[in-house]
Amino acid sequence: MESTSHRINALKSRQLELQGIMAKSDAHAAKCVKLGKSFQEEYPQEYQEYAAAREEYNRNESELDSLQEILESEDAGEVEE
Repeated sequence: MESTSHRINALKSRQLELQGIMAKSDAHAAKCVKLGKSFQEEYPQEYQEYAAAREEYNRNESELDSLQEILESEDAGEVEE
């Protein structure tokens, strides 16, 4: 079974990958905002990739919060023993 700290590290690594995917869209999104156009309509494939990355990123953040609480509980249990 995967340790809590290993799972946290894996998720943090994935978060960095997802941030990279989302950052790729920044220039096009900014251009669309500046021109008053819809990023979703102008770059539909890129928008889908961005939206999927954002959705996974947000899910991972929730999981990271939960895992961090578990890790803290595990650490506290080790101190008490």
